[in-house]
This record gives sequence, structure tokens and C-alpha cells, in this order.
Amino acid sequence: MSYTIIEELGRGGMGCVYKAKGYDGTIIALKMMSNRVTCYPEYRELFKSEVDTLRRMKHPSIVRIVGEPYNDTAGNYYLPMEFIEGMTIEQYVGLNGAFSIDKAVNLMLNILEAIQYIHDQKRIHRDLKPSNIMIRPDGRICIIDFGIAKDARIGGTGKTVGRIIGTDGYMSPEQANGMNIDHRTDIYSIGCVFYYILTGRHAIPKANSDHDTIANILHGNMPLPSHTISALPLGIDKVFLKSVDKNMKNRYQTASDFKDALSDICGRSVPRITVGSNNDNDIQISNMYVSRHHLTIKGIEQPTTGGKSKYSIEIIDKSTNGTGVDGRPLKNASIIIDYNDTVNLPNILLAAREECQLNWNEVISKLKNKGWNPEREIFLSPPSPDPKENLGLLIGIACFLVPLVGLVLWGVWKSEHPSKAAKALKVAIIGFVVNSIINIIIQNL
Repeated sequence: MSYTIIEELGRGGMGCVYKAKGYDGTIIALKMMSNRVTCYPEYRELFKSEVDTLRRMKHPSIVRIVGEPYNDTAGNYYLPMEFIEGMTIEQYVGLNGAFSIDKAVNLMLNILEAIQYIHDQKRIHRDLKPSNIMIRPDGRICIIDFGIAKDARIGGTGKTVGRIIGTDGYMSPEQANGMNIDHRTDIYSIGCVFYYILTGRHAIPKANSDHDTIANILHGNMPLPSHTISALPLGIDKVFLKSVDKNMKNRYQTASDFKDALSDICGRSVPRITVGSNNDNDIQISNMYVSRHHLTIKGIEQPTTGGKSKYSIEIIDKSTNGTGVDGRPLKNASIIIDYNDTVNLPNILLAAREECQLNWNEVISKLKNKGWNPEREIFLSPPSPDPKENLGLLIGIACFLVPLVGLVLWGVWKSEHPSKAAKALKVAIIGFVVNSIINIIIQNL
């Protein structure tokens, strides 16, 4: 499939990412791996690994593949992906400073939810940092750049890949030291991200050389968030330090453990209920086709730039026979649906059987009993205005005023001062042409 390049979004050592348009007008992000590196087998394996990883993922907080990967005659490799509106955490902090405590916690809970899903799919991201996590305009997060993701079931240190990609302060001690890694390397990295969104600073800044950065990762002391910001909930320092312990046996062993600890400290536990055939579920459905713990249903609260929170419901299927969602199959995957009222919620059939229909009134009632509160509001500051918009407005005004003034003067002077009138007309014409050209250039920046 051919794509039309619109603009370059970012560039790195292995290639770049473009904003592009398909033949049907769909806007995508087109990731290109340069032929400078695809001539090496290990880089072609990295490309293949990212494709395999993203094909496995079916989660709203993880970037999706939207087309078939391909390579051109020059040896460049291309991966068409979902175009994510919004900005990265790094960009947001750069424009607005560190997040408030409430926003930071809310963001982390959603990130950790997505990280747990990645680990449940037997994958390790290995490159979690503020520039690889995006915030959509509605406040939801999206994890991107799985270029060095690793299959957790495959042994090996990942040393070659890690050193080729480069070193920064978000790399775990075991990864920086070339040791065997597992999903706990992501726990460390996301702990460092937590420090960044709380303070606006890197827990371990990238040094002048990889050697110095690695030395800081392996031997440096972690700063405490409370030394930078005041009025932190009691226990945040402890949660942070446990997530970034240099000994991975002492860290949180899963992203869910990290999330639960943070929720307990901040009183932000995500309300959830379980549905299944066992009598320990919040909603029990006794049927031979329904798994013991068939569904987990969560009430989600997302901040929006408009002020009022957006409420959604996440349905997570971990069953044997799957679940029907308005006739579409859902099995060992999750789906997030917007919540307005029970009238607009989809028809849910456990194991796709009519006699196992989910009662939404019961679900909503139990979620509210567990603290889901659709009345509470969380505010997320809107992105800073684009300077190009103001500049374009000024140019537009100039394009209108300069020719207008010139024409008015020409009309006033043409009888009594013909030479001045001629100059005014010339200024009007030149002003119109020059300002029109500048305006076109600005609009295409």
C-alpha cells in the first residue's frame, strides 16, 4: 500500500516517524527503519519483533498497527501505525511543568494497567520512558515504541540490543549491566517515569557518556520525590523507592502490585467487580459454559481538557469460551466503552449464550457501591496554544490591511498626487503578494 508523507514527526538513530495519509484519506503514523541499520540482521529482527508484539496487543492504551508492514527497493522498512493525537509525557511536562499529585497518580494508575496487560501477553517493553508514553486529548494514555520489546518466554540478556539502542536513566540496573532481564525491568523504568511526572525531573539524568550513565544507574542513590515537592501523600516515597530498588527481587513483582500499592496510599483504588461461575465473584452466573472467573469489569475515570471527567467501563475477558459484546467476540482481551447510562451499554453475553446475559443495572450498582463516583471532577490543563496559530492570524490580518491601506491611499491621491497614488498602488500589490506567500509558508510549517 502507498502512503503520502505529510510531515516528519520525529527522528532517531534507527530511522524516523512520519505523519502520512493513506489512499482512503486515513491519517497514520508511518514508522521507518532506515536502510543504514536494516542491512544488519539484528535490526531486521528488532523490526520483526515490534510487528509481532503489536499484532499481539489489543488494548486501548497501546498503539495499534493499522496496515501491513513493508520495505522499499532502497531497503528501508515501514510500519503503518495508529496516529495518536496529543503529546508525550515528556512534551507535556516540558510545556506545563510537573503534574499535580492527583493528576500524576491518576496517570500512573492507567499506565500500570496497560503495563500489566503487556506483561500478561508475555512481553517486556524494555524502553519505557516519558517520550514513549502519550497522553491523548481526552486524557487517556497510549504506550508507543515497542522497537526493543522482548518476548518474556525467550531467554537471553538482551545486552546487545540494549547497548545498540543507547543508554538513558530509565534503563534498569540489570539491563544496564547486561544481566538477564524479565518484566521487572519495566517496573523499574515506570518507577522512574513516576518520579518524572511528579517532579518534572529525571531521577537519573542522562550523563555525558553511556559509561557515566550506567555508573549512576548501578551505584547512584535515588532522590526522594518529597525532597522536590511538598504535601505528598504519606508513603509515596516508600512506593517509589520499592519500584526502583536496584535488586529486582525487592521491587514490586508485578505492575498490578505497584498499582495496588499506589492506590492504597492515595485512596484511588479502581472500582472493579468480577463475574463468573464461582461463588466468590461479585456477580455469579451458574452455567457450565461460564468460566470460574470469566470477566473483570472496572469503572474508569479519565480527566479531560474540558474539565469534567470522562467515565468509561473496561471489560476484561480471561475466560475459556469468550464473551459476546454486541455480537462481536472478546476472548482473553479487553475493551473500553464509554459510559453515559445503562441504555447505551452493549449487550454482553458470557460464552456468547443468551441465558448468560449480563445485567448492566446490577453491574453499575455494584461498581458505585465500590466507590465509582461519576460526579467527581478531575482537571487536566489544556495543551499550550500552538504559536503557529497566532502567527497565522497576524499574517492573515496583515494580508488584509496592507493592500487595503494601499488601495485607500491610491483612491485619495490619484487626482491631486498621481505620483504618490502610483506608489500606494504599488505598495498594495506588493504587500498582497508578499504577505500571501508568507501566509502559505506559515500554514505548511
